[in-house]
Amino acid sequence: SVNYIIQIESGKKIIKEDFADKILNALGEKSERLEDELPRPKVEAKAKPVDNKNFGTPNIKPNAQWSDALAGVIKNYPVEDLLTGKIVETKELPVLGKKIEGHHPDKIMFVRVSNDQMKKMRIRKNDVVTVAKTHEIQNGQVYLLEVDKKKVLRLIVKEGQTAKLMKSLNDDSATMVDLKKLKVIGKCVAVSFKL
Repeated sequence: SVNYIIQIESGKKIIKEDFADKILNALGEKSERLEDELPRPKVEAKAKPVDNKNFGTPNIKPNAQWSDALAGVIKNYPVEDLLTGKIVETKELPVLGKKIEGHHPDKIMFVRVSNDQMKKMRIRKNDVVTVAKTHEIQNGQVYLLEVDKKKVLRLIVKEGQTAKLMKSLNDDSATMVDLKKLKVIGKCVAVSFKL
């Protein structure tokens, strides 16, 4: 049915290969199977055959049609370096229930930490922090801020019209900043690191 084909094209349903081959044959098209694109291992006459199960995952980039079909299912995010603002990597994340990691897809961003200033809060150099974009401040939460034209991660404690910017819960060197001069980019909601 037309509805079934729309669901396949939008990535909501996955079609079996043999059924897709029948459709393509009926339309006079040739199927492009994944295994036809995989590199073949070279086997010398005296060498043992290569076990294809342990051959590894091929690095295949999706074509424009697959990228469009998966746009509602997988979203790419740049990861910016905290100090330089340059994109250092990208993250591909699944969209589940119209949300990514519990947040609206347009309301999150990712930054890679450039130093160990927040290590007492378990945020270390090269960790990737998930930031939920917001301008509201909740006491005792870690935020991505812009202070004096520099982006920083800090624990915020509001005190009247000022905010105490701390690197840890017991930070004696905390900075006091007028709330009007503080630019809140977002609340830090998760930290990930590579082993």
